[in-house]
Amino acid sequence: MKNRIMPHLMAIILMVLWSLSYLSIKVIVEEVSPTLSAFYRFVFAAIILYIILKIRYPKEKILKEDKLKLALGGLFGIAIYFIFENYAVAKTSASNVAILIATIPVFTLFSQRILYKEKMSYGKILGATLSLVGIIIIIASKDKVSLFSKGSIGDLMTLGAVFSWLIYNRVCTNFKGNYRSITITTYQIMWGSLFLSPCLFFSDLQIPSTKVVLNIVFLSIFCSCIGYIIYVYCLKQLGATIITTYINIQPILSLIAAAFILNEVITVWQVIGCSVIITGVTLVSFDKKFNYRKLKKVYENL
Repeated sequence: MKNRIMPHLMAIILMVLWSLSYLSIKVIVEEVSPTLSAFYRFVFAAIILYIILKIRYPKEKILKEDKLKLALGGLFGIAIYFIFENYAVAKTSASNVAILIATIPVFTLFSQRILYKEKMSYGKILGATLSLVGIIIIIASKDKVSLFSKGSIGDLMTLGAVFSWLIYNRVCTNFKGNYRSITITTYQIMWGSLFLSPCLFFSDLQIPSTKVVLNIVFLSIFCSCIGYIIYVYCLKQLGATIITTYINIQPILSLIAAAFILNEVITVWQVIGCSVIITGVTLVSFDKKFNYRKLKKVYENL
């Protein structure tokens, strides 16, 4: 029982960390260019993870067949994703980005169905639909959020991040070798840092303020080192469909964080939207535990 609960608990912890990351990114990109801020974040994380990996698991080796996958994971899940996301946060609101990122589960369900013929049960369809409805309610309730408005480059860049993450999930689902989560995370972040490194030649290098440094440290240690290890673990235990559905929780947590940190007012419609999203996440996550045929018979006998 504990083994079945743990991945879901870790997924929730991960969403808490990642929901706060938008606020940190917003602070950083006001002073450091979006691409350079991503490089600082991940090169610091790569150094920490590599040291830990070599101390704890010095004999861990990567199979030749998996090296390309790790490089692609670093390209799509680190470099391209965060170039899109950081520029999006710089050009639009952090809440706007969090809400659009929450469309990942919907795209994941349909991509799994189209590309891999994955069966879409009633629970997954209903859960994804409810999640999307909840997101729409939150969007409609926030006057500051204007999706797909004319010239909204930030919105389009967020969608670029969404599709990049879908590719990352596909790349990282199946490896030939059996690796620890920290091994996969370390090498992907190292590759991501390498792909981001050309920004050093095109950015204005300067010593960032203490506030920015602290936010970079938070993103590196908690959102990157710990966050990606948790994500790879949850991806193995829960699968791409379920773990990406948890991303729907991010706009909820971002709104709450904005209320406490930025003193924004939470409306009744936002609370309703959050409740609908949580219901959708629950339906997808615990889909196998629901007997829909039995429920259908009960409904027909009413």
